[in-house]
Amino acid sequence: MFVVPFRGALLAALLTAAQAFAATPDGLVTSKTKLRLWTKAGVKSGAVHVDTVEGVVTISGTVPSALERVRLEKVVRTVGGVRDVTNRLQVVASTEPGPFAPSDEATHTAVEKVLSADVPLKDSALFVKSVDQGVVLLSGTASTLSDHLRAIMLADRVSGVKRVASEVQGPEGFSPVELAAVPNRGGRDIRSSAQDLSTSTSVKLRLLTAAEVPATEINVDTNDGIVTLFGIVPTAAVRLSAGHEATKATGVVRVDNLLEVVASNQQDPVDANDADIARALALATKDKAEFKRVTTSVKNGVVQLTGWVGSGWDEVSMARLARRTAGVRSVEDQLRVDELPN
Repeated sequence: MFVVPFRGALLAALLTAAQAFAATPDGLVTSKTKLRLWTKAGVKSGAVHVDTVEGVVTISGTVPSALERVRLEKVVRTVGGVRDVTNRLQVVASTEPGPFAPSDEATHTAVEKVLSADVPLKDSALFVKSVDQGVVLLSGTASTLSDHLRAIMLADRVSGVKRVASEVQGPEGFSPVELAAVPNRGGRDIRSSAQDLSTSTSVKLRLLTAAEVPATEINVDTNDGIVTLFGIVPTAAVRLSAGHEATKATGVVRVDNLLEVVASNQQDPVDANDADIARALALATKDKAEFKRVTTSVKNGVVQLTGWVGSGWDEVSMARLARRTAGVRSVEDQLRVDELPN
């Protein structure tokens, strides 16, 4: 008589696992892509910017050759969860002299010092296993995927480091804090390396809900509070407005505005009444479980979002869906994200 409950529980567990696999957060794809580029492809952490929207990864930055541009795109396509790649890498031949190369012993000491002094990494046990001609090998245990990425980024910035390799052990998925990516609106200080995830969602929400930024092809990458905007906007005024809005998000240390102005990207406004917009939104969300607790209302082309979502990723996705709907002038986001488990 216990067979049916057991099967029911097993089925529920399998369904939950399947849903989690199917709904891989864009941020997790971005994090895994960075990890692959930084530790396997030999890319410096500040050379290439990465963002993911609905499984489509956009990479931007500079590379020394066309072959390198193609190679990095192939590397990104091997990352789990990547549906497609938008390659905005530009080929720029390097003419700068190589940096001063300190001894491997000095580099080892400098990287160890940076890692041990970093407060967000206090819950992880990371160390430098070796340095060979400027190639640093990190080892130990990371408590989160964000900690693993942060350690690589910090090591990579140390003078004399040519590349960072890693044999660090740690989770391949997100912790509850990372998975939720709750947008930090100033009421909560996330004292961990997951802060960059929160900052990215906050910036994206500001851009999607700003009437002065009628563009949905803006990518956001955050490293240690430094936000990089890249992608395409229709006018110089929109580019300036996007940079200004990004600076208002909580957790932003600095904004590097690398947006490109492409006049052909300007779209003529669509004339749609509120009822048409409401029907389009209802159709777009009806089969999406993550939006079942979201209520939408439309007035004069302005969509108001209220209710609950399960994560910051879902909040961004809902705002993006609304902003992309034909006839929508702007979006007012009043959604709330479920509290994180203790």
